[in-house]
Amino acid sequence: MRTIHRVSFTPEFWQLEQLRDLGLEVEASQNSFVRLVSFDIEESHPTWPAVASLIKDWKMGDVIMMKFTRSELNRARSLQMQSSWYHGYPQPDDDFGYLSASFDLSEYCEKCGIGKRQIAPIQIKHEPKWGRNNILQLHWLYDEFFVLPDVWESVFQTSGVGCLPVIQFKSGQVLQTVLQLDLKVTEKSGLQLSKDQPCETCVSCGRTKYLPICRSLFPTLTEPPADPILKTQEYFGSGASAWKAIIVSTQLYQKIRDHKLNGVRFIPCDQHKGNNKSVRPNR
Repeated sequence: MRTIHRVSFTPEFWQLEQLRDLGLEVEASQNSFVRLVSFDIEESHPTWPAVASLIKDWKMGDVIMMKFTRSELNRARSLQMQSSWYHGYPQPDDDFGYLSASFDLSEYCEKCGIGKRQIAPIQIKHEPKWGRNNILQLHWLYDEFFVLPDVWESVFQTSGVGCLPVIQFKSGQVLQTVLQLDLKVTEKSGLQLSKDQPCETCVSCGRTKYLPICRSLFPTLTEPPADPILKTQEYFGSGASAWKAIIVSTQLYQKIRDHKLNGVRFIPCDQHKGNNKSVRPNR
């Protein structure tokens, strides 16, 4: 198990030179307005203490990722599935119009993001440009996954997972190269979270969500998953963003791996209660 930080910010020239003096290889994405620099660094790297200090001093973006060995993943009884490829936004994206277009908002809280319930197909601008990827998430919808139709048929349909159509925004036509996985919320089992798990209670609706768990293993369910893939009862996030974690069975994980699908990564679920720590990524 390795802890990796994906660091990003828009540097001054002298900051870029300082990073290179530390022996770091950085990638720059440049357009007419901004040059964004990003790089990955493991906590085992000799320069990590110096970089950790710069992250704080320069207020750099810091996303923490855990990388597990194949053996660690294969031994897990269940795993959390996370996206490694985000592509596009739900539509309409002006003033978050997608919420009223695709969701029942009768129990939704604008303050914390908890409570929306999908009642209509998700809309996107056009067919995804998949490249080498097979699974994607849209920005803002962090507990929904979208796949190619042949991937659904060969991997998910054969595992008993349903699908939903995806609609092209404005034309209203059903898209042909993308389907949404129909993920259910577990009703019989909650996560084995420690009593001191960092969380936020909304001052508006009074509901609670947990801060994203970015280090170590993910909590396990109190009962083995009843379905090959499901959403947790618990919400995660911070501020106005809230989502449910996605848990997959070891059998579905193996099938995804055997089909060499790209666009997701996995975190083993801990089999022991209360052994997880939550860290809020630096923004």
